[in-house]
Amino acid sequence: MELEDLEIPLTEFKGIGVKTAEKFRKNKILTIKDLLYFFPYRYDDLRNVVKIKEAKINEYCVIVGQIKNIKVFPTPKKKMILIQGIIEDETGSLKVIWYNQTYIAKLLSGAPYVMLYGKVIKNKYGLHLSNPDFKILERGVKFKGEIIPVYREISEIPSGFIRRIILEIFKKFPINKLQDPIPELIRIKANIPEISKALIAIHKPTNLEEIEKSRRRFLFEEIFYVQLKINQEKIMLKLEKSPSINYDPNLIEDFLQKINITLTNAQKEVFNEILNDLNKPYPMNRLIQGETGAGKTLIAELITLLTVNSGYMVIFMAPTEILANQHFHRFLNDFSYYDYGIGLLIKNSGYYGIHGFKVRKNKEDIIRLILSKKINILIGTHALIESPIPYPNVGLVIIDEQQRFGVNQRKKLLEKSSQDYLPHFISMTATPIPRTLYLAFYGDLDLSILKEKPPGRKDVKTYVVDKENINEVWNFARKEVEKGHQVFVICPRIEKSDTGKYEIRTVKEEYEKIIKLFPDYNVAMLHGKMNSLEKEMIMKKMQNGEVQILVASSVVEVGIDLPLATVIIIEGAERFGLSQLHQLRGRVGRSIHESYCFLIPEVYTPLSYKRLKILEESQDAFYIAEKDLEIRGPGELLGEKQSGIPDLAMEALSNIEIVNLAQKLAEELISQNPKLEGYPLLRREIEKRKEFVIS
Repeated sequence: MELEDLEIPLTEFKGIGVKTAEKFRKNKILTIKDLLYFFPYRYDDLRNVVKIKEAKINEYCVIVGQIKNIKVFPTPKKKMILIQGIIEDETGSLKVIWYNQTYIAKLLSGAPYVMLYGKVIKNKYGLHLSNPDFKILERGVKFKGEIIPVYREISEIPSGFIRRIILEIFKKFPINKLQDPIPELIRIKANIPEISKALIAIHKPTNLEEIEKSRRRFLFEEIFYVQLKINQEKIMLKLEKSPSINYDPNLIEDFLQKINITLTNAQKEVFNEILNDLNKPYPMNRLIQGETGAGKTLIAELITLLTVNSGYMVIFMAPTEILANQHFHRFLNDFSYYDYGIGLLIKNSGYYGIHGFKVRKNKEDIIRLILSKKINILIGTHALIESPIPYPNVGLVIIDEQQRFGVNQRKKLLEKSSQDYLPHFISMTATPIPRTLYLAFYGDLDLSILKEKPPGRKDVKTYVVDKENINEVWNFARKEVEKGHQVFVICPRIEKSDTGKYEIRTVKEEYEKIIKLFPDYNVAMLHGKMNSLEKEMIMKKMQNGEVQILVASSVVEVGIDLPLATVIIIEGAERFGLSQLHQLRGRVGRSIHESYCFLIPEVYTPLSYKRLKILEESQDAFYIAEKDLEIRGPGELLGEKQSGIPDLAMEALSNIEIVNLAQKLAEELISQNPKLEGYPLLRREIEKRKEFVIS
């Protein structure tokens, strides 16, 4: 039997109704295989039975005895139903209480012998075993302890139900005969069990050791598959033709003189790494990491200049309309001495510019200018690749704040183009990637690091402030505005929603409050739900100094460059990741002025305080990213449901030894057998893993 034979919809499995299947579907569990890969999050070890007199308050325990006096009665206030009984063994008796599970009364009628597993507590109902799991035992048969898997409850589907369904799957399918996609030699080198044994052990364990070995297997498996995909991508790329980009040192020197900028040593090093890439016979695939303000965009401009001078078009994609607009205006200004047309395409409109001048155009006009080769540099959001355009002669693709653009994505971009080569690719990010994450998911990208800041840039002074003292922050902000400086106020939400226990600051509410706090100054609001023209107008007013205070969502996280902005106040700071907070902090401190960042948590907890203090102590983005991964874990850091990375791969990131091993063995296998000939099951698993994007 193969894994593919388990791709059976849950709706076809007896015991799972339509409503239950829908609940599973909402949690991305659609098939029998998905359910088998929904692993327990913990295990209850029921092998050690204790006598009632040995049971301790606030501890979980296993008790075997006779259950008597089962009664059902409602509580008057909370409309809750209690099921109460007494468990007895030779050492004594103990009250047992279940909540809102009336069916238990019928199951336990007749004073049967049972095994109970639960926590002993003492509250208004007295000393009792609270809401325990149970198993009815045959009289005279000694209880044999077992290890019970406990599954995360999803959409009100309890762990016990999930366990029963999985045990039914084991009865109906020959899981022990499941063929393993991972070759035996790889399993031996990785010291992992075969898939059939691992699946059985993780759901029906007989000891704790085999659980650990099985979990290791599945963590290794996911990283191994991704690494095979990445290594295949590297080989595929080396088989592709690339555009020939000529290096003209005089052109570069002239450009830098015109914009009056001198490259830092770090920029020179990265620029030379890229020039070396351009001399290779296959397309470049490079990731540039750099602190905010380290000069990534300047490197992009230089490579763009060489590319268009060599007769090729450049496509530059940004994550937000605001940032795309900003890049467009920067390129328009810096390339004003050259005869290169620059386009901006956002949704259904944009601009065409040349020699520093621009004119608004609709989408059809922009496309006509592209086809007639009057636009040499096209800037926009990721919408540029969503509806393919017959781009002519694309030589370079630059993506800001998205790390992957593989062979298939490049081919999709050019599917209406007649060119027979793939463009070079540069990705830029101000978010440092922790080493483990880089090893696991970015091995196909050559890495350049820009650590130097431009001369004259100062560290941003950062303070964690209790919300009770926020008036002091507003007074400080007022003094900065009086000096002619600007202030950012960042909120986690745009508008009110069902936030549960705690209030979350919203952009719209805070905007109304700030207007009242600063009646003598211009206050503006900016968030992702505004249309393109509104965003552009607000940013233009900020750049012209017409707005002193901008209340915004995290839409300003990347690329907003305002030299007069000296204060950023981040409310609900504990709701952001450390790397994201560091990015937001980078919106100030972009000139010679002393700048400040105030982190205002809504809810103080020891963990949130520990996290936020890291930003007080360090300006090193790489250190901050590593601490973020260490404290929050990869799942929360990247967002398991948004990143495109499987949950198991997320968990594996916490184990550098597994990541290194998977990387090493994947490289070995692909180098010997690039097409994985002779391994059809393994090839099938790799093909299922589409090019993922971490954003």
